[in-house]
Amino acid sequence: MIWEDGLIIDHAKYDLSRLEFVCENSGVMTDYAVTDMGCSLVSERLKTFFESNGIDNVQYFPATVIERVGEKPKGGYYAANFIGLLDCIDREASEMNAEEDENGELNIIFSIDKLVLKDTEDDRFLSRACSFSRLILIDDSFIEKFNGSQITGLRLIEPEWWDGINGDTRDY
Repeated sequence: MIWEDGLIIDHAKYDLSRLEFVCENSGVMTDYAVTDMGCSLVSERLKTFFESNGIDNVQYFPATVIERVGEKPKGGYYAANFIGLLDCIDREASEMNAEEDENGELNIIFSIDKLVLKDTEDDRFLSRACSFSRLILIDDSFIEKFNGSQITGLRLIEPEWWDGINGDTRDY
């Protein structure tokens, strides 16, 4: 999918002017959601939060959301294309369901049961992981801003607590 490769989407090649997604939920749409096509959806509030905090590696496309079949679409959402992927997963130390690509590298990752990140140098506050685009990483310096934002739909989880499905393995 064009949302997962980390490249800028060419407006001349793809007509993304009328995006509409069905996001059935518990009745309250969050600031962040992921469609079944792997496309991240962000609210106007999250888009504004990203932009006002210097996150400039996201390309936005206006979208509408249908929460229930038969209801009127809601505006104020954007398909978010995160530009650039970060090669940050330690494939040797992590426990994952993966296959080798055509070069013999474990780059086709289906799921991760134990996540171990390798040290990387990156100047972005927010990045998506290479080979496992569900994983969005934020810089430690950005955590306090995010925690004070009241943004819904995202959970920040330390890598050692990642459970591979819903996030956090700790009991609360």
